[in-house]
Amino acid sequence: MDNNDKPTLGKKIRSAEKELTKGLIKWRFKRAGRVLPDEETLDHGSEKVVEEAHRVIKKRGKNIFDEFKQAKKEFLKAYRDEDDE
Repeated sequence: MDNNDKPTLGKKIRSAEKELTKGLIKWRFKRAGRVLPDEETLDHGSEKVVEEAHRVIKKRGKNIFDEFKQAKKEFLKAYRDEDDE
């Protein structure tokens, strides 16, 4: 097996962040009594939330958990706005 085939620590952390984000989004939707989006939408959305959180953290240098929460709120707000159209 090549070293290139092995997931790096960074990739494992990013994957864990994405799965955590997806779990939080599912939890919030269930808690709000909303219908869950399909798995592909959840994957794409959670990836975008993680990317945005990383971008914001690099730019602002604030606490990672506070920025992660804000990115999640923005994603949920954007999803709700799409439903209103």
